[in-house]
Amino acid sequence: KFLFWEYVMDSYSLLINIGSILGILMFFSLCKRESKSWKKALVVLLLSIVVIETGSFAGKLVRLLSYGVEIDLRKIFIEDHGTHFIGRVIFTVTVFPWLYRLLFCGTKKEWENYLDLLCIFMAFQHIFNRAACLSYGCCMGRFYKGPFAFQYFSDKGTGPGYSYSVYPTQLFEMACMILLLALLFVLYRKKKRLSSVFCSEFSVTIFLSEFMMDKQGTILIFGFSVIQFAAILLLVIAFLYFIVHKKMDCSRLFDG
Repeated sequence: KFLFWEYVMDSYSLLINIGSILGILMFFSLCKRESKSWKKALVVLLLSIVVIETGSFAGKLVRLLSYGVEIDLRKIFIEDHGTHFIGRVIFTVTVFPWLYRLLFCGTKKEWENYLDLLCIFMAFQHIFNRAACLSYGCCMGRFYKGPFAFQYFSDKGTGPGYSYSVYPTQLFEMACMILLLALLFVLYRKKKRLSSVFCSEFSVTIFLSEFMMDKQGTILIFGFSVIQFAAILLLVIAFLYFIVHKKMDCSRLFDG
């Protein structure tokens, strides 16, 4: 825990807040570079924050479905049941384009440019999300004794990661997000589209990571978790964005 004056913040909240603050600063800088206007960059930033925070309810829904908890919409909006970031990602990449075009009456190219920047932010944020989970001891993998097995050397906890070694799921996702973030920046510098790449790579990372997770108490359908089905849905969205990008490229060639 960390003490700020008289306010105590645990390492989980600290890491997530650090990721959010740094990510927001990075996202605002990229939006300002894209729009050439700090005012529009600020509006896009606020819109993005609203979408991502609203998407937390989709994340909560994914989490509740994973554990077979009775769905109570009132509790989803009032109580904190925990969340899963893939729910926010799915909500963001599907809702942001519509809200952007509704707010700015912008062209397809405009909303795609800002969605690409938002994908960079989400990849960056998830690095800190999993670092927070690692510090907190949650989202642990199942029992594993092979190469890269992970275990806390502490007597403060019991169960996965404490009483026995597990798959390093948090480290796996962090490494994947770092590689994805580097790839996104390379593609961004080359002026390539990022949304389909982000959605596909993020979905594959989550899908594979779930095989390493401790699934005690979770619902499995045909051997897959609800989170893995959410990852498959995100992969479908990635494919749809890929088709959109191809059509746009073809239309430019035809116009030329």
